[in-house]
Amino acid sequence: MTCIALSGYYGFYNIGDEAILEAIIRFLRRRLPEAELVVFSADPAHTRRTYGVESVSRTHLPSIFRTLRRADLLISGGGGLLQDVTSLRSVVYYLGIMEMAMQMGKKVAVFAQGMGPLHHRLALHWVKRVLSRVDFVSVRDPLSGSFLSQLGIKREIMVTADPVFSLEPASGEEIKAFWAKKGLPEEKKYLRIGVALRPFPRETSSNAQIMETVARACLYLEKQHKARLIFLPFHLQKDLPLARQIASRLSQQSIIIDKFLTIREIMCLMGGLDLLVGMRLHALIIAAVSGVPFLALPYDPKINAFLSRIGKDPPPPLQELTLQQLIQGLETVLAGKEKDSRRLGRIQELKNEVEKAADELLSLVGSAG
Repeated sequence: MTCIALSGYYGFYNIGDEAILEAIIRFLRRRLPEAELVVFSADPAHTRRTYGVESVSRTHLPSIFRTLRRADLLISGGGGLLQDVTSLRSVVYYLGIMEMAMQMGKKVAVFAQGMGPLHHRLALHWVKRVLSRVDFVSVRDPLSGSFLSQLGIKREIMVTADPVFSLEPASGEEIKAFWAKKGLPEEKKYLRIGVALRPFPRETSSNAQIMETVARACLYLEKQHKARLIFLPFHLQKDLPLARQIASRLSQQSIIIDKFLTIREIMCLMGGLDLLVGMRLHALIIAAVSGVPFLALPYDPKINAFLSRIGKDPPPPLQELTLQQLIQGLETVLAGKEKDSRRLGRIQELKNEVEKAADELLSLVGSAG
């Protein structure tokens, strides 16, 4: 039986990375229904229960070693795994797993990853060395492809799209059933506006001012549009305190989703919104896939890369965004002035790109061994 190991930021209850995992598992189940899938996870029990796959601890080296020894293929990604913004540990961990698999003579694929930022000389050197030797490399946007080329990696690099573009939006019946089950408001007199914020990766003097601007924009939406704000922490541990901080300044009608939702539940929740205001990349992707209008707050180049790929002009840099500009952006989206049928076609193209990359990746299984 074919065995495929999956390495990524899985089991941390980060909805974006869990959505990536769900999308990858769906690919594999469709194309290789009999394959054994083993996920390296921070919470193996949760991963087994949620996705119906085998899972081992991402930090238990004997389990990782045993899995790789019997695996035909290691898939690393997607997501932004190879970055050192927070620390060098992320780069060391993911490259270490790839090195271990290659030393065993296993096929290794880097799938739909976003590359960088990378600042440490060691990280830059190691990424170049490892990605020059793996069997397949695909990145989720042209910016990441250019980064690897500038790094001096002389090999074919396939530019695809984020795997989450391949998820199917929820149907109207699913959305209605979800909102009724969760007891969320359905009154037509309210706009339902989702807010998906995250803390900044690095503390700067402007961060507090930016969040003050966002909070005042939320107050504006409540007062001027009778909006009901629904805060969606995509990473509960990191995002929930910020959601509570801003929601505390609003009316008691605002809602905070303070429990982990499955990806299907997130698709249903997102599909029932009138607007999403988001910093989190995968909140924005899920909104786009669901056909929900959104306003992006780009805290990182990957957000602008996403906007470019779907044909949407980026807003001013977040550090320069004024309250007036933010309100004007919200009014433009709410007025439907940004509707563009071509965007739906672009999203379908991105979905097709993911499917093509998945087919290329799985061709490695036939040549494994």
